[in-house]
Amino acid sequence: MRHLRQMLRLAGDGTSAREIAQRLGIARSAVQDNNLKRAVAAGLNWPLPGELTDDALESRLFARAG
Repeated sequence: MRHLRQMLRLAGDGTSAREIAQRLGIARSAVQDNNLKRAVAAGLNWPLPGELTDDALESRLFARAG
């Protein structure tokens, strides 16, 4: 969840997916295709609400439909 929060913060600051991936040491596709698209679909943007726990963040990002 730490990487996800950092990813959302950097994206909110206008950092490109390529640079986010370099800073976090992960694949660009993991940033752009997987996590940022999930965040947009879940209605999440930076700054996240202060009361949003890691469990709640994970639930919103990775909830299964149905």
